[in-house]
Order: sequence, then C-alpha cells, then structure tokens
Amino acid sequence: MDFLRLYMISIASITFGYILAEILSETNLIRLIGAKTAKIAKFGIHPALTPVPALYLVSPRVAHANASALLKEGLIEPIDLYIAILASNLSLRVMYIYRYYLPVLLPLLGIVTLYFIGLRILFDFLLVFVVLTIGRRRYKGMKSGEGNNKIKLDFSRRAIKKGIAGGVKASLKFVLRFTPLFLLVVFMLKSGASERLTLLLSPILGTLGLDSLEVTYITTAVFSPRAAYGIAKVMLGYNYPMQKVLGCMFLGNGLFVLLNESWVRILPFYSGLYPREVTLRLLLLQAGLPSTYNILLGILLLKL
Repeated sequence: MDFLRLYMISIASITFGYILAEILSETNLIRLIGAKTAKIAKFGIHPALTPVPALYLVSPRVAHANASALLKEGLIEPIDLYIAILASNLSLRVMYIYRYYLPVLLPLLGIVTLYFIGLRILFDFLLVFVVLTIGRRRYKGMKSGEGNNKIKLDFSRRAIKKGIAGGVKASLKFVLRFTPLFLLVVFMLKSGASERLTLLLSPILGTLGLDSLEVTYITTAVFSPRAAYGIAKVMLGYNYPMQKVLGCMFLGNGLFVLLNESWVRILPFYSGLYPREVTLRLLLLQAGLPSTYNILLGILLLKL
C-alpha cells in the first residue's frame, strides 16, 4: 500500500470537500439546496440536514464537511447527525450500484451480483426505515425551512474568496487531527499487525467448515474485496453453490470493514471532522452495524 499516496489523496479530497462546502455556504447555494430538499424533513431528517442525502450522491466527504460545520455551530445535535448520515447510506448504495456493481461486478459474477446487491440493499432499507421512524417522531412539528424566494445567491469574488479561505482553514485543522492517527495506522500496518491477524483468522474460519479456496477468498477480502471477487469467479468456475459464494462474499466484506476499512480509512477521516465521542459513535454505526450484518449473513449462508 502506498501510504504517502493514500495520505495525499485523503488530504486533497477533504480539502476539496471543505472548500466546496464553504463556497456552497458563502454563496447561499447550500441554503438553496436545503430549500429544494426541505420536503425531505417530513420523512424524518433534521431540516438543516436535508441537503445531506443529495450531497452523498455527489461526494460523502462534502456532506460530512457540511454536517460537521453545522454540529460545531450548535445548529444540530449529534443524534440529528446520526439520523441524517444513516438515512443517506441508501443514496451511497445507489451510487455504488450504478458506478461499480452493475458495470464491473455483474459481468464478472452474473446473477450472483444481483443477489449480492439485493441482500445488501435490504439492510440499507431496514436501517433507513428505523432511523426515519425515529426522526419523524423527533422532528414532528418542526419548521421545515425557508422558501426559495427568500434566498439570494451571491457569486461575488468576495464570497468565493471567503469560501476558499474558510475551506483551507478548516482543512488545516483537519490535517492536525488526522495526521497523528493516520501515522499510527501506518505503523500498525508496517509492523505486520494485519498479517498476524489474518493468520489468526485461518483456524477460526476452519471451524465453519470452509475449504482452502474459501479461506483464501475471505483472507484476501480482508485486504481487498475487489481482488477477492476474482477468486469468486474461480469458485463459480468450480461449480461452488451460489449460497457458498455469497456467504464468502458477505463474510469477507464484513471482516474487511471491521478489520481494515474501519480503522484505516473511516476512523482517521471522522476523527478529523468530529469530536471524539461523535467519532466513536459514528464509527460504531457506520462500520459496526454493516459489518455485523455482513458477517452474520455470511455465516448463515455458509451453513445452509
């Protein structure tokens, strides 16, 4: 893994996200998006956070930059953030479907991909239903926002400059919080902690009755689910039952999120944006819940 490249990409993308979020704010575009999406509030999202699902379709980093600014200003509470982010995961899944699953995974794995998409999106629908039910009760009677006619867009040079300056300032604060944790992650990876963890997984996976090819798929998926999908193609070529292939895919993805993505990517990113308590709860909700679902479903499919 090229850690310097990953670090620079992370800093560049979040800087872009902060600058864009600040420009959206200074030009009043974010208020206009909020007004356009205000009706979403009645479904169970805080009125100030109604742009988040739409922003998730463009860039989750921009959505988080905007949400973290609202949290710091005291305009929302942490629970409002959790509801909006969890409800937006369905938007993110839709983006994955048309950007990756259908053009890449469907030609590779065929009908297995459709079952994989269906079972993954089922979890997103259930999660959205739960959080929006909570949100509807929480925001019942809350004013949904201002009308479009009250919003004047400002694309002046002053507004753009102020947005860029504010974005750069916010990104520098992000770098100061992000860098120490990122360096810790790099140290752990360089020290071989991940490889030792994978070695520990093999005997545990053996208790599920997995053969060597299935174990190879799952241990590969811990580091790269996309690389493991090639092994899934081989499994189909050897006439493995569909539920076995799907079981490996879900178990591998769940372990990838839990043992890799959660602390390599998600934790450093959230820690640069949110207070520690909010970061840990978001990590539990965004990584803990889906990884638990994927792991349990994977085990169930493998046992069928």
